[in-house]
Amino acid sequence: MSQSRRMVAVVATLATMVAIPTTASASTNSVKSSKAAVQASVDKASTATKRVKRYARLGDSTRVAKQLKVARKETAAASKVARRMANKASSQSQNLAAAQALTLAGTQYDDLVEAITAIVDQVTGQVQAQVANSIAPSLAGKQKIIDVLNQILPQVPAEAQPIIASIIAALGAGDATEIVNLHDATLSGGLPFDITGIVTQATTMATALINQAFTMVQSLLPMLPAAVQGPLSTVLNLVTSTVGTLIPTVLTTVTGLIDTILGSLPFVGGTSAGAGGAFGLGGLLGGIIGGGSSAGLGGIGDMISGLLGTVLGGGSGASTGIIGGVMGTVTGLINNLLGGLLGGGGLLPST
Repeated sequence: MSQSRRMVAVVATLATMVAIPTTASASTNSVKSSKAAVQASVDKASTATKRVKRYARLGDSTRVAKQLKVARKETAAASKVARRMANKASSQSQNLAAAQALTLAGTQYDDLVEAITAIVDQVTGQVQAQVANSIAPSLAGKQKIIDVLNQILPQVPAEAQPIIASIIAALGAGDATEIVNLHDATLSGGLPFDITGIVTQATTMATALINQAFTMVQSLLPMLPAAVQGPLSTVLNLVTSTVGTLIPTVLTTVTGLIDTILGSLPFVGGTSAGAGGAFGLGGLLGGIIGGGSSAGLGGIGDMISGLLGTVLGGGSGASTGIIGGVMGTVTGLINNLLGGLLGGGGLLPST
């Protein structure tokens, strides 16, 4: 399940938590209309974003420019309404409704950033400049949403806080595709000098935001579901203790691990219970020892084997049979994976 689809699942879960008063009021009507406005803008932006990618593949720069304008306008509109909802919220249910809207807008920003960074070296001329110049504002727009979600986190019901914290973690540190896209575009050698400068600045900005997100997620660990705290802590401790700048491929692996860990949670489509009752860890354990595949973390064994088989020596990172201490196995596996990465050429040369 992709991150955007997971976010849709999260929004659906949040919707079941929003208390709907039996008697309508001006306040509840306003919240409903605002949520509808956010959804409408996100739908338009999502359609335009898909068209941007399609027209870029077809080499139709005129239509790329037209759809990019729509995508940016509607994404910004969704964000504006969602942030206004958060600013006006005066109750836990209103803050929760705002969190839903912010999640939708944030996910759309995520999709937009991934799309425009992927096509910046596919288009040319004035349209290429428009695409390149839209990257930094889109990154900043997504960060605004993350900041507002952090602000309202203490204001939502206690039972919803782990979900909101997981959303913040996923939006901030669950994907580094844009960094890889920008890095590859720069190395392609096909960008004009002025566009290269814009793309390089955007890469620096995106990398700084990811690193900032790693620190942010560490501060959120106590609020996240207990089952993911151990694995995430291991990943983040290794990353934040590393001196130097991680190369894009390593950043992608790190954020991919974070996304997979978060994706194991039941409210984003993972298994509802695992070994010892921990969210998703039964699926993870089964995936590691060959006991079958499952949603979410269950695929991490294949992910490790496929991406970094040499790090683990071509074999499994866990012994077969009954394994005591699921959390120890999980964190040990991640430690081996990232330890090999970060200690074996996973850094950019220091400047």
